[in-house]
Amino acid sequence: MKKFIGASLALALLATTAPVLGQTYNGGNGNRNERDRHDQDRNDRDSHADRRDNPGVHAGNPRWSRGDRLPDQYRQSQYFANDWQQHGLRQPPRGYRWVRNDNSDFFLVAISTGIIAEIAYRDDRDQMWRQRYASTSTYDDDAYYRDCRNAPDPAGIIAGALIGGLLGNAVGNGGGRSGTTVAGVIVGGAVGAALTNNLSCEDRSYAYKTYSEGFNAGRPNATYRWQNPNDDHRGEFRVGTYYNDPSGFRCANYSQSIYVQGRPQEARGRACRQPDGTWAIIS
Repeated sequence: MKKFIGASLALALLATTAPVLGQTYNGGNGNRNERDRHDQDRNDRDSHADRRDNPGVHAGNPRWSRGDRLPDQYRQSQYFANDWQQHGLRQPPRGYRWVRNDNSDFFLVAISTGIIAEIAYRDDRDQMWRQRYASTSTYDDDAYYRDCRNAPDPAGIIAGALIGGLLGNAVGNGGGRSGTTVAGVIVGGAVGAALTNNLSCEDRSYAYKTYSEGFNAGRPNATYRWQNPNDDHRGEFRVGTYYNDPSGFRCANYSQSIYVQGRPQEARGRACRQPDGTWAIIS
């Protein structure tokens, strides 16, 4: 009788443990998949919590990381950054392209999938600029933009430069964006005063147009000329060589000759492109 009871207990134990042993032996996929699902659910909850607690990841100001997929809206041609070299970015490898969002952040993405391989955030570049050049130049630092906004602007540079500087890119036909930045040039401080000395607001309108066209054209050793037909003041602006500074910002050497009442005024120096797309005269 005792033997029969013992055998029955042994069979019962085998019956209850066999399915568990069988489940573990068959690769353990059931338990592992269940754990993976729980881990993924927990990660999703953490991600949603991060989005609530960190305003930097909201849709209005997203901060993506390498491996994330850039939204499809930025895979349209108006966001392609074909002027990547002028922003100190490396040449995209085959199958990749640089994309610029509305905040002038740059993303190196796979063309086929939109997966991000490299990032250059605007605020990070702003900090790098300040570390190298002490401060960011604004239009209020330039006497021309500050004092001549209500004066005649025959070359249309004030409106064009302000729009370009604020948006970081040219506004194309139909309000679209283009891949070429044509932002303005800020000629502030003592250097700016020396460059534009004895020039009226009208003169500066023409002169600043040559500055903008020259720096943004990207053509080394090119000369641009301007002349005010109302007073016969004129000038020549020459862009020498382009280069990237140690922080990766696009810079250019320049020289200019201005003739006011027949008297020449010579100057030379360098300008660098700020993270917002505007060129700032450095020296």
